[in-house]
Amino acid sequence: MSGLIPDLASWALRGGAAANNEDDDDNNNGNNGDNGNNGDNNNATNEDGNSNTPPAPALNEQEMRERRLARMAGNAAPSPTAAVGGSGGGSGSGSGTAPMDIDPPPSNARTATAKATPEKKPTPKPTPEKKPAAAEQPLRKRKKESKLGTPSDSAKKNQRKKELLIKKVLGITLSTEDSCCVKIELDDKDNIGTHSVAEILATRLSLPPSDIRTLPQQKPLIQYLGLAHRKAGDELKTLRQASKKDTTDLQEILQEIQRQVVSYAASSLMEPDLFEQAKDGVQQLTNALLNATLDPITSITFGVSGATTSFYYCLCEELVTQDMATLDRVVSACATQILTKLQRCESIESGIGDSNALSLVASLTALCHHKRAAVAITKMDSFLVPAAGTPAATEQIRPSVPAGADLLRMLTGEHRPYPKRSGPAIEKQTLMGACLKVSTPKNNPTFSPTSIMRQSLDNVERVTNQQRLQLRNYQEACNGFILGLIKGGPEAREKVLQWFTDCLLLNTGATAMRPDASKVASSTMLLNTSVVLLKLCDPFVRDEKKHKLIDPGFVSSPQHNGGIFPTSGDDFLPRLGESSDDDTPMVEYAPKNTFVPQCFFLTARSLALGFVPMLSHHENLLRHISHIHWELGSQDRDIHSDPHFCIMVSKQRSGEVALFQDEMVTDTLNFLNLMAKVLTDLPDASLKQMPEHFADNICDALEGVAKMKPKALRGLELRNVFKMVVKLLSARYASMVRNYNLRATLGDVLYEIFLPCGNDDRRDVPTSVACDPMAGGQTYLISDKSAQESLAPSLLLLYGEVEHTGYYDKMSHRAKISSLLKYLWESAEHRPAFRSITQNKESFMKFANGIINETNTLIATVMQKLPEIRMVQEQQANPTEWASLTEEQQSDVTSRLEDNEREVKHALPLCNKTLQMFGYLNTDKDIRTLFLLDELCPRLVNMLIHVLGKLVGSKGLELRVKNPDKYEFRPKEMLRDLCAIFALFTSAGEFQVECAKSGCNPDLLRSAIKTCKKLNLLTGESMTAFESLPDLVDKASKIVQEEEALLEDAPPEFMDELMASYMTDPVILPSGHYVDRSTITQHLLNDQMDPFSREKMTVDDIKPATELKERMAKWLEGKRSSRMSDD
Repeated sequence: MSGLIPDLASWALRGGAAANNEDDDDNNNGNNGDNGNNGDNNNATNEDGNSNTPPAPALNEQEMRERRLARMAGNAAPSPTAAVGGSGGGSGSGSGTAPMDIDPPPSNARTATAKATPEKKPTPKPTPEKKPAAAEQPLRKRKKESKLGTPSDSAKKNQRKKELLIKKVLGITLSTEDSCCVKIELDDKDNIGTHSVAEILATRLSLPPSDIRTLPQQKPLIQYLGLAHRKAGDELKTLRQASKKDTTDLQEILQEIQRQVVSYAASSLMEPDLFEQAKDGVQQLTNALLNATLDPITSITFGVSGATTSFYYCLCEELVTQDMATLDRVVSACATQILTKLQRCESIESGIGDSNALSLVASLTALCHHKRAAVAITKMDSFLVPAAGTPAATEQIRPSVPAGADLLRMLTGEHRPYPKRSGPAIEKQTLMGACLKVSTPKNNPTFSPTSIMRQSLDNVERVTNQQRLQLRNYQEACNGFILGLIKGGPEAREKVLQWFTDCLLLNTGATAMRPDASKVASSTMLLNTSVVLLKLCDPFVRDEKKHKLIDPGFVSSPQHNGGIFPTSGDDFLPRLGESSDDDTPMVEYAPKNTFVPQCFFLTARSLALGFVPMLSHHENLLRHISHIHWELGSQDRDIHSDPHFCIMVSKQRSGEVALFQDEMVTDTLNFLNLMAKVLTDLPDASLKQMPEHFADNICDALEGVAKMKPKALRGLELRNVFKMVVKLLSARYASMVRNYNLRATLGDVLYEIFLPCGNDDRRDVPTSVACDPMAGGQTYLISDKSAQESLAPSLLLLYGEVEHTGYYDKMSHRAKISSLLKYLWESAEHRPAFRSITQNKESFMKFANGIINETNTLIATVMQKLPEIRMVQEQQANPTEWASLTEEQQSDVTSRLEDNEREVKHALPLCNKTLQMFGYLNTDKDIRTLFLLDELCPRLVNMLIHVLGKLVGSKGLELRVKNPDKYEFRPKEMLRDLCAIFALFTSAGEFQVECAKSGCNPDLLRSAIKTCKKLNLLTGESMTAFESLPDLVDKASKIVQEEEALLEDAPPEFMDELMASYMTDPVILPSGHYVDRSTITQHLLNDQMDPFSREKMTVDDIKPATELKERMAKWLEGKRSSRMSDD
C-alpha cells in the first residue's frame, strides 16, 4: 500500500466527487495497480475498458490544506451531489453475516420518486385458455427467455447489488433516500466498481459532522471506518462461503472498501485537519478501543479471518509503512488517555463515565494487538520511573489531597510528597502501576462495619466469591495486557522486565510490620504484581522439561538481576550459606534461555514483598480480633455492638477477598513447590548463594495457608517441599543453614503440612497433602528414604537448637517437634535412625539439654500458676469473701486469673508431650546410656524428683484446680509417665547415686509407689523395677555419705571454681580458671561464653589439667589408704 495514502489525500483535496472523471480514473487505476489481492484487476485495462494512466502527482502539504479548505467551503452550500437522511444512528443496520439481499429497499425507504408517484393497483390478468400440448413447449421457451431478460437488465441487477452492498457496509445510499444512510450521488452511478469506492468514501468523510443526520446516528469517523471494515469482512466471508454464483466483482469491491477505510483512517491520523470529522482522531481511536471491550460486535480489533485482519491491525500496518512517528504518537496518546482514567480508579468497582477499570485495561490489551504498538507503549515517558542517579529521580511529586480525604490515610503517608523514583511513584505515575494498583475496595462497602455482624456466613461467602470472580477477571485482563507488551518483541519485553525490576528495588520496605506509605507501594499493587508474574511463570512451572532452564547464576549476577538480590548495604539479603570466612566463588550465569530464569527469580522476590507479608499481616489481624473477642467476653460485653470489633472484622473480610482468591493461592503454592525443587536439586556451591528468604517464604506461605485457608491445599502435591525441608534440616546442612529461626520454621512445616492430623484438632489440613501418591498412600514421613535416614536425628538436634528462638517461640516449636518425634518413633522404618544419634555425643547432648531445660521451665511455670489459679477459684467460690473486694480489686484478680490460665494452657500440653518423649526415647538402651553421662544425669534426676515432689508430696493438694481438663492438666497421666521413667533408670548405678546426691527422700518414692498401685498406673516389670528403687537409693546414700566424708578436707585447688565441689576431671578454661569437665560442658550447652571472662568459648578451647588431675588422684588414694588402715 506504499504511496496509497498521499494519492488518496491528494484526490480528496482536489475536490473528491466534484473533480473530473479523468482524475478519478487515474486514481482508481493507480489504486488497483497497487493492490496485490485484486488479481485479475491488475491488467492493462480497467473495468470500463479504458487504458490505465499514471496517477496524478502527490500534492505538497500546503496544496493539500488549500484544496481541503476549498472542498469544505463547497460542502457548506446545499449540493445536489450529497444529501443526507433524517437524524439518527449507526452506519447501517449492523454487521450481519447473512447473504446480501438484492431486492429493492422496503417501502419505508424515503425517496423523492416514492412521494410523488401514487401507488398503482395491480390489474388482474385474464386467465389464459388451455392450448394443445403441442403448442405449450414454444410458450415455455418464450417465458424462460423473457425471465432471463436482456443483457442490460442483468447489468442493472448487478449494479443494484453493488449499491445495496455499499449501503449495507458503508451506510451510504446512491439513489434512494434512507433515514439510516447518508445519500451520495455519483456522476457515473450506473457503472459502480472498485474505482468508485474512494470517491464515495471521500465524499462521505468530507461532510461536516453537523450534516450527518441519520437514524440511528452514525459513529465518529474512526469508529465508522472500523465498523465498515468489519462489515466488509463479514460480507466477504459470507460471499465466499455461501454464494453459488460468480461474485468476483462484489468481492473486489469489498476488498477495496477494506483497503480504502484503512487508508483514510491512517490519513486522518497523520493529517488531523484532512477531514473535519477527524480533528479528534486520537480520542476517537481511544473510544473505539474502549468500545471494543464493551461491544464485541463493533470491535475494531476483531478480524473475521484472524487478529491480523482486524481494522486496528491493518491500520497499524498502514502507519508502519507510511509514518512510524505517527503510529508512536497516536498509540502513546491513546495510552496516556487511558492512563489518566486508570489513575482515578480506586477499585475494580470504580467507574469513569461508561468505562471501568476492567474495560480500561482491556483496551490497553487491544492497543497491543500490533507488536509495533506494544513497543510504542513501552517508549512512553510514563512507562518507567526515572533511572537511578538521574536528576529526575529525586524530583518530588506532591499529590493533591482530595476533599474529604480519610484522615487516617493521610497520617499513614498516602498523600505525602514522594520522589519520582519511589514505590508510590511506580504505582501512581506509571502505566503498569496504574493497572496493578486496582483491586477490591479497601473499605469494602459490602462488609461495612455497621452491618458485617448481621450478615450470615452464607451471604458473606456468596459476596466474597462474587468479588473474587470480578478480581480474577481483572487480573486476567492485566495479565493479557502485560503478555501483549512482552510479545511486542525484545525491546518491549526488556522494558516490561525493567519495570518489574524497578518495582522490586523500590519496595523493599514492604516487609516491615508497618510499611511507610510514602516510600513503598500499596500491598494490593504488590500482590497483583505477584499474580501477573506467576502467570508469566505458569508455562514452565507446569512443564518439567523447562525446569532445567532455571539458571541459579541469575541471583549472583547483579548486572543481570538489576540488584534485586543485594549482598551488601541496608537492603542486604542474607544467604542460606552465609559465613564470614566463606570464599566460595560466584556461580557463573550462562543461561540457555534468559526469559525463564528472569521470570522465575523476579517472581520469587515479588512473593517476598507481596503475598508473604500480606499473609503475615492478616494473621496478626486475626490474632488481634481473637484478643478483642476474648476481652469483650471476659467483660460480658456484646461483640455485635462494639464498634472497634466490627471494624476489625470488616477489615478481615475485605482483606480475605484478594488474599485468598483460589486460583492465585494455587498458582502460588505450585510455584513454591517448584522453588523447593530448585533448592533441593542445587549443588552446595549454588545453594549457599541462594537468599534465605526463598526457603523462609516457602515455609511461611504454606503455614499461613494451612492455618487460614487449609482447603486451598486440597489436591496439591508438595513432594518437593518435603524433600527440601528434610535436606535443609539434615546434619550435613546444619552448618550451612545457621539461622535457628529458619530451621525451627522448617520443623513447623513438617508438623503443619506433613504430619497426619489423626486425633489432633490443631488444624483442618487435608490428609491427602501429607500422603505420597507414589507410595500407596503412605505419608511422606514414613515412605521417603531420605527422611528414614536423617529426619529423626535432625529433629532431635533441632529440639535443642530452638532454645535460641525465644522463650515463647521455643515452647511452640518443641511441642510440634515432640509430636513429630512420637510419630516417627512408632514407625519401624525410623527406629535405626533414632539409634544413630547416640554415635554423635555432642549432638545428642544438645538435644538432651534442650529437653531437660524445657521440662524444668514448663514444670516451674505450671507448678507456680496452678496454686494461684486454685486460690482465686476458692476466693470466687466464697460469696462473702468475693463481695468484700471492690470492683477494681475484683477486676485485677480476674485479670491475673486469665493471664495464669492462658500461660498454663500454653505450657501444659508441651509438658505432657515432653514427659512422654522422655519415656519412649529411654526405652532404647543406647539412648538411655547417654542420659546417664555426668553432664546430663544430675540434671535429669533433679528434674524428675522435683516433679514427683509436686505431684505426690505435701504440696500436691495445691494443684487440685477445678476443671483440670480445661487446662489439659492430667495429674494421673503425668504421674504415670514420670514413674515409668524412674522405672527405666532404676537398675543404673549412676542414676541411684545421683538420686542419693540430690537428696531424694526414699519415703517420697514409696508414696509414689503406693499411689501407682492404688490407681493401677504401672504394671508388670515396670512396677517391679520402680518398687525396688527406694531400697537402692538407701544403699547409694550410704556410699555417697562415705565419699563426702572422705573429701571433707580436700585442698581448695581440687574444688570446682564454679560449683565448689570436688572435681573428678579437672580442665583449664581460656581465662585460666579450673572447673570440672562436666560443669563447663553443661554450661556451654546454654551459654557459649567463658563464665569468668565472658569471652566466646567452645568445647575445643578447654584444655585438660593433667598435672592437677595427677595430684588429685594421689591425694585421694592416700586418703583411702589412710581410712582402710584406720579400719
